[in-house]
Amino acid sequence: MGDQLFAPDSIWTMLHGIALGGGGLVTLFTAFFSLQLLEGSPSIEEDRPQYLFWLLMLIPGFLWLSVLAGTYIVFPRYRTTPPEGITDLIQFPKSFIQSNPNTIWLHSFAMETKEHLPWIPAMLSSAVAFVAVRYRLQLLTDRNLNRVARALLLLSFLIVSYIALLGTFVNKAAPLQ
Repeated sequence: MGDQLFAPDSIWTMLHGIALGGGGLVTLFTAFFSLQLLEGSPSIEEDRPQYLFWLLMLIPGFLWLSVLAGTYIVFPRYRTTPPEGITDLIQFPKSFIQSNPNTIWLHSFAMETKEHLPWIPAMLSSAVAFVAVRYRLQLLTDRNLNRVARALLLLSFLIVSYIALLGTFVNKAAPLQ
């Protein structure tokens, strides 16, 4: 069991889901909460919200790295087709999931969703980061701009949470080994 936990595929899965996806969730929530607290603050010094602007740059970094790692490193291993005559499909997660009527939905719904939906929060958080760079303090003093940024961050947080939940189901049923 210990060998499987630290196998390269398992390490990439943990990096993709826990480190990058989890980092994205934490930074999304922190930025949303910070924008909520600072909304419409009448007097904000230029250097006070510096952490927030760096945080808003970090979010797309986490999300884009998670999306790219999932798309080009983790998912191809998940989709590996077993050779002819193999009956033990545990080493081939997609085939293993599809071989059981109780878990087939994990591929047809969960993995199909996980392959496409993650791009949306990466793009939305990039838009918020652009606005933070372009409008700096106006993001904090303009209530409408602040609310739009918070709405995009909240939507991103909800989508990433949903994707993480689906990923947990898939990894529980058929972990990459």
